[in-house]
Amino acid sequence: MARSCTRLGNTGNPALGDRMRVVHGGLDEAELYHLGLDREQVLDFSSSINPLGTADSVRNAALSADLAAYPDRQSWRLRVALATSEGIRPNEVVVGNGSAELIHLIAQNYLNATSRCLILAPTFGEYEAAAAQTGAEVVHLRARQEDGFRWPIPSTVTRIEQARPDLVFLCNPNNPTGVYLDRITVTRLAEAAGSSGLLVLDDAFVPFVTTPWDTRSLIDSGKVILVRSLTKSHALAGVRLGYAIARENIIEKIESLQYTWSVNAIAQAAGLAALKEDKHVERAREVVGEAMAYLRDELLRIGLFPEPPDANFLIVDVGDGARVREALLHHAIAVRDCTSFGLPGYIRIAARPLVECKYLIAALEKIMAEGVITGVNL
Repeated sequence: MARSCTRLGNTGNPALGDRMRVVHGGLDEAELYHLGLDREQVLDFSSSINPLGTADSVRNAALSADLAAYPDRQSWRLRVALATSEGIRPNEVVVGNGSAELIHLIAQNYLNATSRCLILAPTFGEYEAAAAQTGAEVVHLRARQEDGFRWPIPSTVTRIEQARPDLVFLCNPNNPTGVYLDRITVTRLAEAAGSSGLLVLDDAFVPFVTTPWDTRSLIDSGKVILVRSLTKSHALAGVRLGYAIARENIIEKIESLQYTWSVNAIAQAAGLAALKEDKHVERAREVVGEAMAYLRDELLRIGLFPEPPDANFLIVDVGDGARVREALLHHAIAVRDCTSFGLPGYIRIAARPLVECKYLIAALEKIMAEGVITGVNL
């Protein structure tokens, strides 16, 4: 079974099971040091965040945060602002130290050693890591390349109903494949998951979808938790900021296990400012559309075949993802090797400004000429 995380051994706590270290995108300072590179020299296509970076107003708000005072324990002002933005009540949202914290808190509340967790894969590794820490059985329903990495919905619904999982994790648009499922499809999956447990729907990349649909009505069933990320939409990876939306009783359970002050004052200040920057996200969406169209066309031109992108990233078969990632890093370009997703032949490329995309294509052409990319019908 392909995994997107690595086992580190037993925690010593039977209730938590084995710890798992998840592989993520982003730059590795130690790796860059050994290559003689500075972070500022590298074009980072490995992190799927807002290609325009952090808005100036958000950066200034973060710099103005009161570092001498303890942060609000419940991030109340930010919760109220999020609730207003989402059209819900403040008690139907909880703020977390990135969406990863919330994913783990959800698992800790709803899974244990007798539970079953079903994951629509290949996907984000934190879902499996969170479930594994509880000792729950983890079942993967893997989409196939020959199906365009789309799950066959009738059989997927049947398998969910037969497995009767306590939690189902779905990322939409999916990381790393970029597949975006429509309202009817997700509603069917939510109903299947709700027959025995809950659907956790990770909406992190929706802000970059050209024509998204509104998922908020799904929480009315009391069987769906929406997980969202300001980290992605507003380029706040350095401060970690996410939130979850659900019925009040579910939010209370998530909060009950959350560490005090898990969301620091800088993150709260940045989040409040970010919610006023809709135009920044709109401009980013335009850049994403331009970048994805360019990358798709240029990859095809040089003989590579990317999967159709619905999000702010795409995956492409390059024969050996790890080898290509290493070769590109020597050109000061970082991409995401998809081996940890169970896709060792693929790399994931995030949307960046067009001028950077041109450097990437030129570097790919160079390493192709050197024979680094093989076995993909060149």
